[in-house]
Amino acid sequence: MGRAEYITRLKKETQFQKKVFRMVLDWSIIVYFVFPAMVILAVIHYRMWHSPPGWTSTIPVELFGLSLYMGTLISPMRTFVAQADELFVLQKTEFYKSLIQHGKYFAVLKAFIEIGVVIVYLLPVFVAAYSISNSSIVGIFTYLFIWNIFQKLIERWFFIRRIIWRRRLFSVFSFALYGAGFYGLFHNQSIFITISSLILIAVVCLIVMEKDPIRHFQQDAEREQKEKWKWASFIMIQSGEVDSIRKTRKYPLLNKNSRPIFSERTPEKILTEMYWKWHVRQGKQIKFYLSFMSVSFGAIVVLPLNLKIIVLIFALIAGYKIQQGIWKAFINHPFARNINKINEDVMARAKRLAFKATWLIPMSTLKVLTIILFLLNIFKL
Repeated sequence: MGRAEYITRLKKETQFQKKVFRMVLDWSIIVYFVFPAMVILAVIHYRMWHSPPGWTSTIPVELFGLSLYMGTLISPMRTFVAQADELFVLQKTEFYKSLIQHGKYFAVLKAFIEIGVVIVYLLPVFVAAYSISNSSIVGIFTYLFIWNIFQKLIERWFFIRRIIWRRRLFSVFSFALYGAGFYGLFHNQSIFITISSLILIAVVCLIVMEKDPIRHFQQDAEREQKEKWKWASFIMIQSGEVDSIRKTRKYPLLNKNSRPIFSERTPEKILTEMYWKWHVRQGKQIKFYLSFMSVSFGAIVVLPLNLKIIVLIFALIAGYKIQQGIWKAFINHPFARNINKINEDVMARAKRLAFKATWLIPMSTLKVLTIILFLLNIFKL
């Protein structure tokens, strides 16, 4: 019964997430962004077999392996329990245990698929660039597979027990342990086997042991609710339709002693100044935008010349759309709406002025970088 119920809930969750992504992934986005991105990834994979990336000559495989740690953090374990299950769960504890157990089994299956996709895509790097043997590739897959399962299970274990600071310290320790094991795979097999065995034992214990699950039901239901609405919340916040939850601080995190940027205090310059400061102080907004810019910068540096132009065009359009979403969230903020002498004309002028720093200058930098790399390529030829 537990297996059938888990599969039913998994299907419902899949349908729900499809509806969420349909809010942004219409046919135009798929045609102009998703499909080209898939083609670009396929071309990169093909080209890496014939022309390994240049950075592989300077970055050792041990250091590259540290970046694969992110592959162990792809997706969490899910049990699909809800607050409405509480009465039923209290009456039938074994059913709740069965849901948890099947959630763990599904986490193992997801880990196998996720790591398999990562390894298959990076095969050109391992084989053509680093000349790694087949046995070592199997060892990398097994090591990442075990770590992926461990990360999924331990994340839930910490969350339902409300362990926060020890969890953060443990994440630092686990990264160091992962790095030591990956290093041992190529230089000291005893270290690799020891660390792999410890993580495997921990995985088995986390799968088999589930002490007093009823005690942590509320935390588990809260975690599932958070995971279910994670992408929907992210999309709505980025669209500016809703505001994210704010942490109340006595002073802003950055630029505590804020001073005027413009000496001339016209309405559009005041609004522009507010937007820049709000942009910096909103942690999630600036983090997402900087991540996007970092990925775009790295792609333009690493990708072949004929793909740099495509990435640049994509970055120009997507960067502007991201800034529009952040601007909309800023304008819809109650504090911004209550400013005197703000009309459509003032907002339009302020938006143009604000985007010069947050969109035009970064994108101009990407353009200049693309031109420089293009000229360097011609000079080499």
